[in-house]
Amino acid sequence: MSALPAEVPVAVVGAGQSGLAVGYHLRRAGVRCVLLDAGGEVGESWERRWDSLKLFTSAQFSGLPGLPFPGEGAHYPGKDEVVAYLRDYAARFDLPVLTGHRVLSLRRDGDGYVLTTAHGECRAGQVVIATGAFGVPRLPEFASGLSPEVHTVHTSDYRGPGQVPPGTVVVVGDGNSGRQIAVELAKTHDVVLSCSEAASPPLPQTVVGRDMFWWMSVLGVMSLPVNMQAPDPVVGDRVPELLAAGELRTVGRITGAEGAELLVADGERVKPSAVVWATGYRTDWSWLDPEMLDEDGQPRQTEGVGAVPGSYYLGLYRMRTRGSALIGFVGRDAEHVAAAIVAAQGTTTASPTAEGEPS
Repeated sequence: MSALPAEVPVAVVGAGQSGLAVGYHLRRAGVRCVLLDAGGEVGESWERRWDSLKLFTSAQFSGLPGLPFPGEGAHYPGKDEVVAYLRDYAARFDLPVLTGHRVLSLRRDGDGYVLTTAHGECRAGQVVIATGAFGVPRLPEFASGLSPEVHTVHTSDYRGPGQVPPGTVVVVGDGNSGRQIAVELAKTHDVVLSCSEAASPPLPQTVVGRDMFWWMSVLGVMSLPVNMQAPDPVVGDRVPELLAAGELRTVGRITGAEGAELLVADGERVKPSAVVWATGYRTDWSWLDPEMLDEDGQPRQTEGVGAVPGSYYLGLYRMRTRGSALIGFVGRDAEHVAAAIVAAQGTTTASPTAEGEPS
């Protein structure tokens, strides 16, 4: 697709893994749609991640519906492999993606929606918001108290050790991203990893020769509703062995910043030359029609089906299961949402094998 249509039955906002997955299912069902993405190319958000990033799901559990992730199943893909896969996926199934079309606003209009982009407006009968779980980088409020002489970078802008000045680096945040980066920086810097009070449960990448996600899939863990309060597990964590070898150290939760120092909950003060904020992201829904949001400013939805008729969501953190925001598991939610769209339209599902799909 080369131009923004004036009207389309279904508009999908976002052409990352969630948008592509629902686009695949909609295409199979014979539903005409358009996928609008802010990036200049499919996979651009992955391309901006740090150079050494690797998925904590193996290739066997990193594919979207209809196309296995290429390569040996036990391999853990890097970010460039993910970018190449997403671009191949969009091309393979001839998905109607329009890149460079950031949706500036989405408003309810009669029995449909109007999407405003920098290239004009598009009216849609139904909309899928598939912008994902990672929006605006989140920094703690106290970050502004840190001296500008201390080099700081959020994981969204971190690329590799070369951009971090020599000396002591404090990595604030001990989830999968923070721990991966801390392990990488430990080869070239003195690293201090700040750990939260709610410890993330460690999981090995393999158990008895099987990928951990194989076990969780077989046991049904990835299909169960999740407790939103439970922290995410850290998969394949190398921090304990580096601690034992004295190659990095940990401190408690960082609670404040004064000048060139970070304050730890137990009263310790750390004076870093650099700080990596592995403090996650927050979502920005200000572009959505206020009618679509609850009193906390979050989408009004249940398992991806919006409270406002004709609105749907995909890729939200733990939206239906623990895998709702993971590349290899979002396909289940995409199928669920596509089925709801088809049911609302009264569309008859097409043949299981669509043109362009490998048989």
